[in-house]
Order: sequence, then C-alpha cells, then structure tokens
Amino acid sequence: MPYRRAFELEAQLRSLLDRDRVDPGIVAARGNKINRKHYAQKIGCSPANLARFEPVFSEYERELQIATGPLRHLSEMRKWLAAAYDNRELQLRDGKIDRAAFQERFELRGGAFMTRHSQIRELIEEYDARVERDGYLSASRQEELDRLRAVLAGTPILNKEWLTINQVELAKAAQVPQIRLRDKPFADAIATREAEILTEVQASRIDPYVHGRVFPFSHLTTLWPTTFLERVGVRFKQIAAGLAQQTAKNPYLSLVGALTWIGSSSNPNCRAVVAEAVGKGRVLAVAAWEDALFAYREHLVAGIAAGSETDSSVDHAISSLRPMLDALSTAQVVPETSMALPGVKHSRRRSGHLRSIAEACATDTSGAAPDYVSFARDRFLQACKTSGTDLGMGDSEEFIRSLAIGLHATANLPMDPETGVRLVLERRLEALRAHAFSIVDAAVEAHQRGRELLSLAEIDGAEFERAYLNGELNAHQRRQLVTRFFPDPEGSSDQGEARGIANLLALIEQQRGGIPPRGGTDDGTPYGQFFAKRYLAYGGLKTIAPLLNPEADAVGAALTLYLIESGANVSVGRTLDRACIEASDLEGYCRVTGHKARAKGKPIIVDLPDNSAAVRAIEWLNSVGGRLQASAGGDNDRLFLMRIGGRVQMMTPHWYTSWFKDFATSTPGLEEVRLLPNMIRPSVLLHASLSNDGRLAVGMAIGQHGLGVTQGYQQKWPTRLLYDETIRRFQAAFETLVMSGIEDAASKLGITTEQFEARLGNLQATGLGTYCKDRRGRPGSRGEVCSTLDCWDGCPHLLIVAEIEAIAALQLWQASLRSVQPDWERDRPERWDEIWLPWLCLTDVVEEKMSRGPLIKIWAAAQKRSAEVSAQPGYVSPRPW
Repeated sequence: MPYRRAFELEAQLRSLLDRDRVDPGIVAARGNKINRKHYAQKIGCSPANLARFEPVFSEYERELQIATGPLRHLSEMRKWLAAAYDNRELQLRDGKIDRAAFQERFELRGGAFMTRHSQIRELIEEYDARVERDGYLSASRQEELDRLRAVLAGTPILNKEWLTINQVELAKAAQVPQIRLRDKPFADAIATREAEILTEVQASRIDPYVHGRVFPFSHLTTLWPTTFLERVGVRFKQIAAGLAQQTAKNPYLSLVGALTWIGSSSNPNCRAVVAEAVGKGRVLAVAAWEDALFAYREHLVAGIAAGSETDSSVDHAISSLRPMLDALSTAQVVPETSMALPGVKHSRRRSGHLRSIAEACATDTSGAAPDYVSFARDRFLQACKTSGTDLGMGDSEEFIRSLAIGLHATANLPMDPETGVRLVLERRLEALRAHAFSIVDAAVEAHQRGRELLSLAEIDGAEFERAYLNGELNAHQRRQLVTRFFPDPEGSSDQGEARGIANLLALIEQQRGGIPPRGGTDDGTPYGQFFAKRYLAYGGLKTIAPLLNPEADAVGAALTLYLIESGANVSVGRTLDRACIEASDLEGYCRVTGHKARAKGKPIIVDLPDNSAAVRAIEWLNSVGGRLQASAGGDNDRLFLMRIGGRVQMMTPHWYTSWFKDFATSTPGLEEVRLLPNMIRPSVLLHASLSNDGRLAVGMAIGQHGLGVTQGYQQKWPTRLLYDETIRRFQAAFETLVMSGIEDAASKLGITTEQFEARLGNLQATGLGTYCKDRRGRPGSRGEVCSTLDCWDGCPHLLIVAEIEAIAALQLWQASLRSVQPDWERDRPERWDEIWLPWLCLTDVVEEKMSRGPLIKIWAAAQKRSAEVSAQPGYVSPRPW
C-alpha cells in the first residue's frame, strides 16, 4: 500500500475513533477489543488492510479501557454493590454475598462468570471480606436477629433434656424461618444462650445436673413448694452421683411418679403432707407420709387389676422408689417409714429370666408343631403326673422346640432331655464360635495383605495431594496424574491393580490418618468424588477398609468370642479397655478384666487359655488398632472401636444387637433360630450347670455373682429335671433302706420281690457310713466290680443317706480316722494324704452340714447310736489300711 494511502487511512481511522469516543461510543468486539470489522466497513476497505494499524487500536483500547461482555458493567457493578451495602440491602448466603441477586441485576447467565472474569471475582470477594470483617447483616436479617435475641432473652422453650433450645418453637416465636437458625449470627446467639442455660442448670438446686443430663423437679412446683423440691433435688443429686449413668433414670422416674400422684391426690393424708411441706419445707409427720405412700402403692396395684400395668412393672417401680425414699429420709426431707414399701408378691417369680440359646424361638413359627414335639410335651406332662411332681410347662416349651430342631438336624440326640439340651447348647455355642473365628481369621488375613501391599506403594501422599488439589493442573493433566498412581484395573495387569491398591492405601495412611474417608462430596475432605471412584475401581470400600484396620464385622466377631468363652454380660464385654488383658497367675492362661457399670464398676475377671480364640482376637485388635485409637477421641482407651461412616467410636449396644442378629442367622446350622446377644451369658452358665449334675457352684464362679442371681440363670427346665431325678433316686434308695428289714417289704411297696432285690443290689453299704448305688458302674471300670477306695473323688454312685444307722457308722469311721491321724501322718504320709485324709474331710463336711439346720436331730440321734455301738463289749472300730 502506498505511503500516502496508508497515512490517509490512519487519519481516517483516528477520526472515526475520536468521533465515536464521544457519541455513540466505540464499537467493541469480544475480548475487550475494538471491532476491527466494523471500522473497516466504515472506511470502505477490508479488515486485512487495517492489520498494520494494530498499534493504533491498542493505543485507543488502553486509553479508553475498552471492555466487553459483563466487564462493560464493572463500574456500574461497583457502584451498585457499594450502594446496596451501605443501605444494608445485600442478602447473604452461607456468610457471603448472595450471587443470585447479583446475577439477576446484571443479567449474568450461568455460574461461571466469576471464573471467566477475574475482575468481577475480585470485586465480589472484596465485599465478602467486608461482610466477614464488619459482621454485616442486611436490614431484614438484622430485624430477624433482633426478634430472635428478644425471645432468647426471655424463657425459651427447651427440648426434653432441658439443656438445648427447641428450635422449632424458637423459630415460631421469633417469626424466623427455622433454616435461618443455622446461619452464623443466629447460631451464635443460640449457642450463647444455651451456654448460659447450662451454667444455670449446673448451679440449680431444684433441677439437678448429673451424669451430663438434667433430672428436673421444677415442673412439680404447681403441686409442691419450691423449698421442698429444692431439698429433694439436692439429695437426689448426691445419690445419683454414686449410681451408674444408665441406672439413675428409673429411680428418678419412680420418685417423680410418686410425688406427682401424692401432690395431685385428694386423699386426706396426701393433702396433709403437701400442706406440711408448704409450711415447713419438708415432711415430718410419719403416719401421714406412710399412709400417703401406701395409698400410692394401692393406686399402682389397682392398675394391675385394670390391665394398664403388669405385676413386674409395678414391682419394678416400687423397688426403684425404695432407695429414693431411704435417701430422702436420711436427709430429713421426709420421715423414715416403719417398714419398707412392699412390692408385688411373686412378681419376680412370674417374670421371665433371660433366655438361653437353647430356648430361642424359631424364625418360622407358622404352622402346627411337628408330631415329635407334641409327643415330647405329652410325655413330659405324663411323667410329671406319674411321679406326682408338678414342674409345669413353664419354659419347657422353648426347650422342647429346640430339641425338635436339633432332632431334625441330627438323629444322635440322647434319650434324656437334660443331656439333649446340653448338646444343643454345645452345638449352637460351637457354631457361633466357629463362625466368629472365621470372620476374625479372614480379617487377620486381609490386614496382613494390606501390610504387604503398603510395602509396594510408590506414592508421596503430600506431593500427590498438593498437585491434585492446588488447581494448577487442567482436567487432562489431573487424569494423567491419577492414572499414573491408580491405573484402571480393567486395562492393567494384576501387578498394576495391586500397585493401584497399594498407592491408595498409602495415600489414606499418609494423609487421612489410616482411616478411609467415606467418599463423596460430603466426606469432609476436599477430594470430592476421588475416593469414591477409587473404591469403586478396586472392589468397594468393604474391600479396601479391612486392608488398613479391623472393620465392624471383625470387631463384632471378637466381642462374640469373648462373650462365649467368658460368659460375661454384653455391657461388660463391649466396654473392655485396651489394657484389659494381662498375664495370669495360672500357667498357660491370660487374665481379662472388665468392669460392670451396674455394679458400681465391679471388676469382672476371667482367665482364658493363651491359645483360645478370644485371647487371640483381643491381642490382634490391640496390635492393629492404633489408627482407630488415635481417631477415637474420648473412646481411645476402649478395645472394641469401629469406624461408623467417617468417625471412629466405641461399639454401641444397638449396633451390636443388630449385627448379632444378622451374624446368627448367617451361621451354618442356626438359620432357623432367632438369637440375641443377651442369650450368650445364660447359655454359658446353664451349660456349666448341666455339665455338673445341676450344681450351681461353677456357674456362680463364671458369672461372679451371688446365689440368687445364679439361680435365675441356671435353674431352668433341664436343671429342674435333674433335681427331680436326684430327689426321686434318693426317695427310692431311702425307701429301700428303711424297708429292707421289714417282712414282705416288696408287697408293701407295691413291687415284685425281684424288683425289690434289684433295688437292694443297687444300694450296697460300704461299711463306712456311705452307700454305693452301682458297684459295677465306676467310670472306666468296664463292668468290673469296683475295688477302689476313692469314693470321695467325684464318684457318681456315692450316696450318703441321712438315716440314723448310716450316719452313726459314718461318725464311728470319722472318730477312727481322727484317732489314727498322727500315726499315719508320721509313718505313711503319702497314703494318708492320697486316700484317708480325703475320707476324713468328707466326714467333716457331712458333720458341718448336718450339725445345723433341720438335719441336726438326725445327727444328734446318730451320735447316741454310735456311742451305744462303741460301748458294746468286743467292739472294734474300722481302721484304715
């Protein structure tokens, strides 16, 4: 282009731009540029001819600050924001300026305008910072906040725990949408008021705060004077502080129930004690108070007749009330009664104890009972009728049905029901034990594989997280980064998949404390869907999580093993400490110590073999649970920790109950039975009793409680059958012994001579004051006549009959052993200790048992008879040999 022509074009271009800069304005194109095509058309040339004038366009673009798209309104945006901020018209969302209103005002489409235009983003972020710095609220929000504070300054309605404000009622009273209460200034105001409420509660006398909750009495002020209720509250707080958290509720409810009824009753005695409490702040009249309490008891008992209450519920309410009444009387709030408030007679006897797994119901109870169940039931009732005993059906129905299920599964059940129930217990406990051990064993293998995979990892978690999250990589580069460390299993070898899993485990180990995030956008991490996609690629979270830590199934199985082998309560096992296991005084055993909260922290100690499944499971949990412990907060000293969602905590009772139901129904052989975890302890104790001829001592040792509680666990239908059989044998033996010297004894007993002689043959005197029921029945004798002398060593055929002649012979034997004891200890101490000292101990035990109680008369008469025998001429006492 000739120079003259170019000069003219430049001049013409500048003239057009100077004219348009005034009116109507420079015509712009995209990208904050002057529209080259428009001005080429104005001049009458092609846009290519104006390419040499790029410096001219750039000069005007810099000078005029050409802006296109949303940026052309940037100045107006700044003015609008400033005016709206000053007038408090800007609405907020999550503590920041509401972008939706801004978009609507300037007709901005989509949500990417802040990403595409950094100037607009900086402008809005500037006002976001001002909002946070100034504590800005719009005028409408400020009005709502003022109304909220006014309601909070009064007496807001609290939730039922009396510690937090009921936000539904608060929103109604303040005329504020409930969702608004989540916003920071509103939530802060509520938190401040709740902190004040907590301070007030902790100092309250009428509404005592103990064990982290409120036990209110102030709602009774319409019935009782405040002074009286304050004294009640103070005393209750003193007593409740010494109770376990879960046991304080029932006494409180029982006390409130009694005070509510007495305070509202028209009974003259009730009105008298309320009037005295109004005048003196306490109740002093013993007769009126006692009559009021018994009137309340009559009210409870009347509920039984009306069908609104049960015997056990009323008895439980009264028994929970007694310690509260005793506590109030010792503090002189109310007088001491002349007798304890009686419960409902026999309610405990009628109430059912915890069932064992041999009493569990079948999952399918529809349809009629099988023929053999009906046959067993009929035979049982017929046996009761024949023997003249009345055991009743009671809990026998459940045992018979369990035997029926066992008979359906195998044809090798024994003839007697007691042994059958014992075998059912053994089989079911063993099935649960084997299933639980298999789960723990699989968890151990998975964790070991996780350790091996971690050794293959080649990722630096911190460096990967920095590169993945800092925003410097585009989408393609991020995919390349992920593929490098986490190859897709579908397009890679087994080694590649293992390397991906190893790197995923290492990333979780290094950056998430070894606790797998849930995955998803709400897992509390900035990774978004990253972990969810990796889990999906490598088999799911159920595959990845066990490679790092014991998962919930393994923890539940370990607790189940402990309960089966120890016979402890579920609450004792669930709350075991990590330091619960230690070396035992017994060689080859470990000692596991738990604590029973309901018994004021009483230690529950059990010694288990070193190689038992429970000990191995506990030791494994201790060795690999470090990450769970570090993330468990206040539960970090507990053994049975588990990951629930994104948090780690001690196993909850409702979770274990739900898990155990699924675990039991998936146990081979137990699919037809509905089991609960609280059946394990009664099963272990009942099995101990049935394995020891119905004796309770072993169960008392395992259960670590008194005789009364032990009987509730062990005195069930099978043990009662054992007791009945033992009594029947004793009666037959005693009958035979007494009638043996009477002429024609067989006919008098209603049996044949052969039957009577068989009885005599089964009951032979040893000459030492005891009897042998079967000389050929010694365990291990193989039908041979017994020739041993260690009858005292657990022989099942030893019988001691409380009959004068037999006890006299025993006394003579005892006196003989005592007289020769010094010589035998000197000359033959080994044989004395091995044979004759246990005999002496046996006779001493018989003396101890019979010299007190109802058998003392027989013992005294036997002493006279033994004196007569020993005084006869030529008498030679039995001597040990």
